[in-house]
Order: sequence, then structure tokens, then C-alpha cells
Amino acid sequence: MDTSTPSGRLRFHMFGAFDEFLRELIVEGTLEGLASARASGRVGGRPAALNAHEAEMARARYEMKGDDGKRRYTVQQIADRLGVSRATIYRHLDPDKPVSA
Repeated sequence: MDTSTPSGRLRFHMFGAFDEFLRELIVEGTLEGLASARASGRVGGRPAALNAHEAEMARARYEMKGDDGKRRYTVQQIADRLGVSRATIYRHLDPDKPVSA
């Protein structure tokens, strides 16, 4: 396609407009599908790594103190016990961030 001529530039812009239109149709259909799924009670996304009981157990272990006044369990020990990453434990320990478990 030669974009140095007026007809080449017109063709280039028309192809771009068609592609943009098709993309918008795809986005619109995707959003409608997600809204329909939510309305029927389905929720997408990855399942939570910890349920409410496990999150509470992690918080309790984190707050336990040993005889020396230091934390009894490290975050890594808690994560290993529950089979999750340290980041997951920190995410559940953050009091400012709501966690839906």
C-alpha cells in the first residue's frame, strides 16, 4: 500500500477505522457477556488461595509471641504451613486491604 498518494492514505485510514470499529464491537460484546454472567451469579477470576478460617489462622500465628518477645513464626513458616506464598500471607495480614475469602 502506497501511503504517499491520496488514495493510498484514504485506504490506510479506512482500514484503520474498520479495525477500530471491530475492536470496539469485540469489547462491547465482552462487557455484555461479563455483565450477563454476573447477573446469573457467576464470578470470574482465580479462586482465593486462603479461605476465611485459614486467613484467621495465619493472622493468629503471625501475632503469636515467643518467650523472648519476638514473633514465634516467620511469614515464611506460616506460608509453608498453609502451602501458599509469602505475598499471599502479607496480603491477608494487611489491615487496610479488604480480602474476599
